[in-house]
Amino acid sequence: MRSAFGSWVVERRLARVVLAAALLPFFGVISAAIVVCVAIVKGWRESLVDCLIALVIVLGLTSMVGEGGLQVLYSCVSTWGIALLIGGLTGVFGSLTLAIQVFVLLCCVAIIGFSVVVADPGEFWAPILRVIAEQMQQFGVELADPGALMNMAPVMSGLFVAGTIASSVVALLLGCWWAGGARGVAFQELFVGLRLGYIIGGIAAVAGAGSLLGMQPLAGNLLLVAGVGFVFQGLAVVHWHIARRGLPWVILIPVYLPLFMGASMLVMALFLFAAVGFIDNWYGLRRAKTI
Repeated sequence: MRSAFGSWVVERRLARVVLAAALLPFFGVISAAIVVCVAIVKGWRESLVDCLIALVIVLGLTSMVGEGGLQVLYSCVSTWGIALLIGGLTGVFGSLTLAIQVFVLLCCVAIIGFSVVVADPGEFWAPILRVIAEQMQQFGVELADPGALMNMAPVMSGLFVAGTIASSVVALLLGCWWAGGARGVAFQELFVGLRLGYIIGGIAAVAGAGSLLGMQPLAGNLLLVAGVGFVFQGLAVVHWHIARRGLPWVILIPVYLPLFMGASMLVMALFLFAAVGFIDNWYGLRRAKTI
């Protein structure tokens, strides 16, 4: 059964188009989640038409301002395009797992392709990081160690793609929740059954070994991309055990709280969830397929 908001937005094209267009610059995850919800319930073609209408609205408003047209076009195409892909796959096949597997694999291929085309990723990202540092200073954000930001250049490809995966999967989960699952399957059952499989697990294992053997930066970038997928599998394991044991949802508060307690706690929490997901992928920390 769809959520109240999901039912409302699915039945009102004008409302969902305006919301998707208006929320994109400020709350891109919610904008993408609306696209996902419609793609699951009404099909990717219906959602594609919504995106094209919203694109016309956004570009029209941008042309009135007179600048930033290319950036806005890239933001629309990338955000809604990914949402259409993963939302459409979820709707057609009724599987969150398949949609996330396909998306993560495509991102791994993109990282490999980027490393082939760009001989020195650090040199590619260094000018972009300098611009980011300058913009941060203009907004009054003082960097304790500006050199630390530049040291991230070799792994910026992995960080950028991993961030895209994280925001897109959050949008997928939110949109799937609004849609009430897919093909009559409850959203909770879809999520707690998430498993990335041996192909992505193998990529993560090889990338991890390559990182230890000094095969940088490709191995490190691949590990970041595959690792963020296992973060969600780790969370699925936690949700599975809580649901399986009939525990109250408030137990999830300390699970998610470290994600909002600063950079160091965030990194530690993500590493822990990724480790749980990776172990579950090979050894099975969930002993039943359904709750």
